[in-house]
Amino acid sequence: MPFNRKIISSLIVIVFGLTGQASASDSEELEKMRAMMQEMNQKMHDMAEEISALKHSNEKTDEKLTVEKKNAPVIKTGDSGFGFQSSDGQNAIYLNGRVQADYHSFGKSNAQNADTWDLRRAFITLQGKIYGAYDFNATGDFAQQSNISSIGSGTSPTKTILDQAYFGINWWSQAKFRFGQFNMPFGLERNTSDIFTDFTERALTEALIPSKERGAMVHGAPIEGAYYGLAISTGRGKNADNLDTQVDSPDIIGRGIVNLAKFANLDNSVIHVGGSFSHGYISGNQGSNTNNLTTNTFLVGQGNAASKTEANGITFFIPTGLGIAAGSDIERTRWGAEAAFAYGPVKFQSEYVTNNYQGISTTAGAIGAFDKDINAWYASANWLMTGEHYADTYNADGSWGRIKPKHDFSLKDMGTGAIVLGLRYSEYDAGDFANGVGAVAKVGTPWANTSTPTGARAWTGAVTWILNPNARLVLNYIDTRFEGGTIGVKNNIGNIIGIADGEKAITFRGQLDF
Repeated sequence: MPFNRKIISSLIVIVFGLTGQASASDSEELEKMRAMMQEMNQKMHDMAEEISALKHSNEKTDEKLTVEKKNAPVIKTGDSGFGFQSSDGQNAIYLNGRVQADYHSFGKSNAQNADTWDLRRAFITLQGKIYGAYDFNATGDFAQQSNISSIGSGTSPTKTILDQAYFGINWWSQAKFRFGQFNMPFGLERNTSDIFTDFTERALTEALIPSKERGAMVHGAPIEGAYYGLAISTGRGKNADNLDTQVDSPDIIGRGIVNLAKFANLDNSVIHVGGSFSHGYISGNQGSNTNNLTTNTFLVGQGNAASKTEANGITFFIPTGLGIAAGSDIERTRWGAEAAFAYGPVKFQSEYVTNNYQGISTTAGAIGAFDKDINAWYASANWLMTGEHYADTYNADGSWGRIKPKHDFSLKDMGTGAIVLGLRYSEYDAGDFANGVGAVAKVGTPWANTSTPTGARAWTGAVTWILNPNARLVLNYIDTRFEGGTIGVKNNIGNIIGIADGEKAITFRGQLDF
């Protein structure tokens, strides 16, 4: 701009100079013209400065807009739910959840459960991360809330139960840390979310596996295709601390898996093998999954819950307590083996779990050392009829994830969604234990000599219709046969009116997660 101004000024001087020479004007007129030229020159100088200042201001504005755009939150949707994320991805918060509405129908000749609708799960989760390396999760299960009046019934209303609450430190992918209440590293089916399991309920192995407990864990993927987790926990189950001041040894729980297909560079395949273990000395006077501390309350075979059928129906095995004196402990050791093979739309999966209990009993008639086992296993096969591939759903931590149909169900576009056929066989064996405290008929009735089961065998068939990645309908048929005894069938007021050596059930689930 200064260069242009000089050129214009020079031209003016030349023009007026020539004019002055040609016309021989007097000096007064020439001075006026020179003053006008200087004034014009000053105005052009001021204009140039204003243009420069405006340009600098625009540059500052652009820089500010760039910074604001960089720091502006981004609305995100996806597998993590709905939420906000910083533009650099270092900070995020998401809201997600699930609803599972079930219907159970039991064979009337051999059931003690009513046909009913059940809200199996109603989870709300708040999760996210801070500064990139720190994550958190807080999940409540609102399906556990009831309005049962405690007046005159001796039963207190249950409240919303915490499902998970943890935070993690993720400095390295090979070694991440987690603290709080979370899923323990044990088992394939247990570490696969209930949103994505192949059947409405997990197999008979479920009762023997630690689930969500309070503790700390280190976990990670040391190399691609391998994963491990090692945790220390209270060993008491979900929402329970250790209350026994004399028995305070925690559980050590671990799991390791490899996907051999990754090492062999096999496309569209999963060859999963893994193992789990758990060991600890626990109080025999505190019930699993509760904060109750009373004499001889611990019941074996309840790593998660009582041993129910896969229809979530009859509780077929509730053994008597182990008779541990105050201050004594039970040495509990759990082992698990898991394997899965998937190629294209076909998947085979199996797990074996064994629990061992050792200690000293003080119960009359059973005084002395005991060493008893419970074993369970299952094998299942699944086929994605619509051609989706299971390898696409396999996660780095050795679990199965979301199935995304090739064509989501749509009345407008005639999409079919994904259809899965499944079949599973399960066994549960607690033959080392005496008959439990289940529903046995009173002396003098036709069923007085019946004894409660110590095991079960079950077949489950499933048809799953995945409408879209977040919605599915599941229909199961479950045929369970009890081993080692029978179950007393009760009427509405609790009187035993017959016996059953098994349970047949049809279950239906409508599920939506977001």
